[in-house]
Amino acid sequence: MDAARELFLQQGFEATSMSEIARRAEVAQGTFYLYFPSKQEVLTAIMRELFEEIFAIFLTVAERPDLSALAKLRAAMVAVIARMSQESRLVQAVYLRSNLSLPTQLLEEYNPRMLPALVSIIEQGIREGALRVRHPEIAADLLWSVGYRYFERIAKAQIAGETAGLPELEQGFWAFTMQGLGLVES
Repeated sequence: MDAARELFLQQGFEATSMSEIARRAEVAQGTFYLYFPSKQEVLTAIMRELFEEIFAIFLTVAERPDLSALAKLRAAMVAVIARMSQESRLVQAVYLRSNLSLPTQLLEEYNPRMLPALVSIIEQGIREGALRVRHPEIAADLLWSVGYRYFERIAKAQIAGETAGLPELEQGFWAFTMQGLGLVES
């Protein structure tokens, strides 16, 4: 997978062939096909690795006892966006027309793992008196979905080289998120 990742980063997903990946990995093409029957499967495995990294980043921030709930949400989002930005060519490959189902598939796959961490942060915010939410599970699900769409917009803007509007997008995302979480103004 390292060989495929390198090639996808250097050449892009569409320009990379399975034979190039097998050659770079120094594996017989037939053997490579036993593990990955298609380039799509290779990309899925690589994106799963990236999602694992993102999940670990999020959990590391979520478990910090020194941060308030709001600080955890912000720190996690900033760290995740930074990590995804490092992989912009891979993210670009995911959003090509041939790969539209992959983001949804991975989102659903990671829902059961990510939501409890988000619920925990939201519950912390309620205990701290910073958030007013009746149903932390629903709020977490909404935040996960909205956060994902936010990441998606950032990735698409970066891919298109249209980053001038990103600060405004970030402000809009946080305003919507905080309003949805019932932020208590202090």
